[in-house]
Amino acid sequence: MTFGSVFVSNHEWFLQIMFSFFFVAGFDAYYQHMATRALNSDRSVRSAWLIRVFSIILPLLIASIMAFGGVAVTGNAGIYHTVGFFVLLVPLIDEGINNWEYGARCVSLTAFWLLYHWPNRTSGRALVSYAVLLLMFYLVRRFRQQIRVNIFLSYAVMLILTAAFWCTLAPQTMGMHLPWFIVLRAFVTISFLNIYTTWYWQHQMQERTEQAAMLKLARYDELTNAKTYAAYKDEMTALFTQAQTAKTPLTMVSLDVDHFRQVNEQYGHLAGNAVLIGVANTLTQVLDAAGQTYHLSRTGGEEFNIAFPGAAPIDVHTVISDCLTGVRNATYTYQDVAAHVTMSMGVTEVQPDDKNIDYTYKRADDNLYLSKRAGCDTVTVDGQTQQVHAQTADVVSYTFFAQSIVDITDADRHYRSELLLRMFDHGYLRWVVPQRFDISVDTQIELLQQVLQNTRVKRLAINMTLAQFTDVTVAMAITDFVRNTPDLTALTVEITDVPDIMITRQITAIYRVAGVRIDIDDVGSDNSYELVAHLLPYVDGVKFAMQNLRKTNTPAQLQKRIEFWADVAQRQQLDFVLEGVETSAEVDFARSLGIKYIQGYYFSKPALPQLN
Repeated sequence: MTFGSVFVSNHEWFLQIMFSFFFVAGFDAYYQHMATRALNSDRSVRSAWLIRVFSIILPLLIASIMAFGGVAVTGNAGIYHTVGFFVLLVPLIDEGINNWEYGARCVSLTAFWLLYHWPNRTSGRALVSYAVLLLMFYLVRRFRQQIRVNIFLSYAVMLILTAAFWCTLAPQTMGMHLPWFIVLRAFVTISFLNIYTTWYWQHQMQERTEQAAMLKLARYDELTNAKTYAAYKDEMTALFTQAQTAKTPLTMVSLDVDHFRQVNEQYGHLAGNAVLIGVANTLTQVLDAAGQTYHLSRTGGEEFNIAFPGAAPIDVHTVISDCLTGVRNATYTYQDVAAHVTMSMGVTEVQPDDKNIDYTYKRADDNLYLSKRAGCDTVTVDGQTQQVHAQTADVVSYTFFAQSIVDITDADRHYRSELLLRMFDHGYLRWVVPQRFDISVDTQIELLQQVLQNTRVKRLAINMTLAQFTDVTVAMAITDFVRNTPDLTALTVEITDVPDIMITRQITAIYRVAGVRIDIDDVGSDNSYELVAHLLPYVDGVKFAMQNLRKTNTPAQLQKRIEFWADVAQRQQLDFVLEGVETSAEVDFARSLGIKYIQGYYFSKPALPQLN
């Protein structure tokens, strides 16, 4: 028989290839479906085991039927034997099976192999095929991870086993006469089936990997590896239903890293991320060590939640305190930054009249708010603040440094001093920029009094955080201090973070009655024109900090920004302070624009106030 007659006249073989292709495609899809079901963690052990056993039996059953069909038919029997051999071959590269399952598949393929090689079972060719088979059994199991993820290795394994099987058969076996073209057909058929199967398995594996990654992304916070709020809400709803049905306790704790915004502002967002990761690790270590059943999640930003099923607040009091202490005593590092933070907690227990978990969550959040109001680093349980480690900001540990703002239109006369908060580092015996700036208003007033006692300058400016500025009690205390301190000629409050217009109108009205001025700091950098334009009618001045923009703007760009804001201030009839001036050229530039007030190292650096 000629080569042409084999591949041209016998068109039935091509139809058989198509049939075998669709048959194997269906087998691959069903086998993958069974494998996914077996690995599903939601299934019982018995159910998963039954599926695994069936996945062993199914290929053997199909191979047996195909072998019987190959013997029974009178013509074109090779396609049956080819498909039967292939369905036994495919499961070998399944990396999800255990050693016992792999052994069972090897036994099935070995039995099939011996059955077909029986006529020449002791021949040299057969012995070589046995050796190749055993070697491939070892290599496939030993390097299953590499083979499974590499389409070329998978394809090579299948081809080697195919060649070792078909090229070593006797000329007459299983009712087949095996001339060279039958062997070649089998080899070509399996090659096509192999290309599809290796591609399909790789595609399925990639899809499962992506789905697993998306599920993890959806249920676990990428930064801290704690569960996300969505996963936590689903989990808590189930725990809530279980607690209400079984009438068992369920404690919820809402936690928040105190003054985390200052961490970001002082050290940068990457350092802030490192702190969040460190806090999550600290909580996990403390909770694991306590041996208490818990569910930890990060619900957003610097907020975490812990649920303790089967426990009342009194049962978890110790572990909660240990969490608070653990975070307080930890040092969180990022590059050359060493940050210390604290946490505040709100604790509650599921009540019989809670309609759903949201009622419990809101109560825990309300308790967290009370802890914040109590001074932070605090635990509040159902309205009762039980543990306070608030940083009261001892006056001895804090002070104000002063930096001059000068009037360059009046012989560089000192106009007022901006007071900058510093904290004494007892370890290094020096004053440093504190990690947190929202000291109590009482401490702020005491520090102002110290400045007034130690300097002749009576026009002062202080900085306030957004929380301080929007607090009515702070505004009332400051204005009362101004009214009762005749030595204080003028006070300006500088804000970097701006509130909404309604709060701005309310708070500035309180300060205005006492003659306290309000300036918006860092315009053009942290505060864009679009952000503050609607607030300008309610303030008295703006400050432009050149140091914030030097690295990201050319001198020409920086000058244009200054010109823009100086013009805005002039049109709005606001004071304009140019901050960060370091050279005489910058002073001359300010003069050319008619800027009156400037501040920077060219005139003075922040220092402790002195009488002279």
